[in-house]
Amino acid sequence: MIIKIINSCVIILFSTLIGLELAKKYIVRTRELSAIQGALSRLETEILHYASSLPEALVRIGKSVGGGTGKLFCLTGQTLLDKKKYTVAETWSSSLEQLKTTLCLEQEDIDILKRFGDQLGSSDKEGQVRFIRLTLLQLHEEEKKARAIREKYNKMYQSLGLLGGIALAILLL
Repeated sequence: MIIKIINSCVIILFSTLIGLELAKKYIVRTRELSAIQGALSRLETEILHYASSLPEALVRIGKSVGGGTGKLFCLTGQTLLDKKKYTVAETWSSSLEQLKTTLCLEQEDIDILKRFGDQLGSSDKEGQVRFIRLTLLQLHEEEKKARAIREKYNKMYQSLGLLGGIALAILLL
């Protein structure tokens, strides 16, 4: 009987952990979107107020942001510094493809970032700032949607994990 109780507790514990893990992707997505917005705001400041080159600015922002977003900015900046033959848009797109699995983003988010990368470094300061602000607005809308989805599914997966484990434990008793 003690073994059945221990097995039931283990089943409940692991099913709860599975539920928490499934819910985690919704939390991470909102954090990533927020971090990207912060990084783009910093890039806007770099473009407007500092005379540093784009690759140096991307690396500096990437190091200060950290996480998947930081890797994206660092990788893009470092590739631009190392290999001068690639355009900014090609490098951004390549970095985004390499880190697609690391970043916990939906396809809509990636499409917005690809469009941003296509315009990055291709116009004057004012054009860059306008496009960064447009991208920030689009990402802000995606973040709002992500928060609504997180509120809906986060609790659901957590509850399903726990309740599924309890149900399975009862069935096995």
